[in-house]
Amino acid sequence: MPSIGERGAPVKGGPRISLVDAGKCGAYDPPAMGGIGRLEVFAVLVSVAGIALCARGSWRLLQALRARFTYGAPYRSGTIQDRLLGLLLEIPVLLLGAALAFLALAQADFQPSETTVRVGQIEARRSGWAKVSVRLAPDPFYPSGRLLQGEIVGARWAVAGDFISWDRSVKWIGLKDGHRVRYLIGANDTTGTTPSNRIERTLLDPLPTAAARLLSLTRFIPFLKVRSETSSWFPIVDRQVMVLYAIGPGYLAETASESGGPGPAPAPPEMTQSPPAY
Repeated sequence: MPSIGERGAPVKGGPRISLVDAGKCGAYDPPAMGGIGRLEVFAVLVSVAGIALCARGSWRLLQALRARFTYGAPYRSGTIQDRLLGLLLEIPVLLLGAALAFLALAQADFQPSETTVRVGQIEARRSGWAKVSVRLAPDPFYPSGRLLQGEIVGARWAVAGDFISWDRSVKWIGLKDGHRVRYLIGANDTTGTTPSNRIERTLLDPLPTAAARLLSLTRFIPFLKVRSETSSWFPIVDRQVMVLYAIGPGYLAETASESGGPGPAPAPPEMTQSPPAY
């Protein structure tokens, strides 16, 4: 089976499986994500235009008010109403600029995932009875640079995150599909029949303020869709190192090294003690 590094096109659909071939991981180069994008340029231009228009409209309205209430100053009837209406028509430009700036700020908290993109390296270690400690070292192009770590209980575990996708009709302004890793999840069985309300969840990375506000407003933004996606399930082993990728519809892990085969951890002390003598 080819590795992620050997793939030339984004992965679309299909089962989420782990690829055990890390020999050519270095062949994959994530795209550069820094700098100012189209959305930021639009936000700046529209905001500057809105500020200039509103400042001009406010000044003209103040001049009309001063002329109206200054004895002997030239004033034409209806000037105040006309300039107030003009100011009201200019305010939406400023609001549009503020909305674009908010979208740019919130989008910066998600890693673009329109193609296969490397998220980071995962190191998982067995930390106890049916328990695993996970550390995720993000890729330099991931929006958060800090080490993400957490512990989850269960016979198997997976990585979950939030994925945002924009309607094609609005992508021309610079909006991009993206993702952000959020949780570790764990299940107590290996059969895949665990009810969703019995799955353990550990917060791995809280959302920044702008991104959290964007997700809370999803129902009011018809051209934005938000969904939660996961990787495939991983068994608990003594130590496992994987490279995590976002592939659009979810996460894919490529195993780099593994020690200690899957299986139940040693029984807890109370289960291994000899029964009392009678």
